[in-house]
Amino acid sequence: MSIRSGAEREEHDARFMELALRQAQTAVATGQTPFGAVVVDRDGQLIGEGHNAVRSTLDPTAHAEVVAIRAAWRRLGAWQILRGSTLYSSCSSCEPCLLCSFVITQIGISRVVFAARGTDVPSYKPLLGSDLAKAAAWVNAQPDWAPLEVTGDFMRDRALEMITGFPWAQAQTRAALERSP
Repeated sequence: MSIRSGAEREEHDARFMELALRQAQTAVATGQTPFGAVVVDRDGQLIGEGHNAVRSTLDPTAHAEVVAIRAAWRRLGAWQILRGSTLYSSCSSCEPCLLCSFVITQIGISRVVFAARGTDVPSYKPLLGSDLAKAAAWVNAQPDWAPLEVTGDFMRDRALEMITGFPWAQAQTRAALERSP
């Protein structure tokens, strides 16, 4: 898919970030923390979506980004086909953590668009004091790694509404969260 102008790209990004934000809402409705993500292929087609499922699956790697990448991989049948895709991440949707950043770079996703920053989440603890932007800068300096474009703070106000309305203190206990009505 060839996006010709900045306005077209912004419209495209808004469409898919809306889907990521809906995934974050689904996460909250099912007793999970408000993280959602979608994967879009090079042609602009939705190929994977997911939300945080750490508590429901008892899988500490079931972050929204990883769940969406797994769904895309299953749909396409080969991880190599994911190269060049775009990942839209919403904490409600947030900047991918280092675990998710590593998966993103290993798969070869070429662009990540996120709504909120990790530092917007009250319980955020950056591993090694790093984030996706720092990881991308390192990746982009490596001659044998696929480049990674990062667009942050996209539709951030919408994400912040979800973040401020979420019971983070309860989430920190690692107990099952009450499902939203």
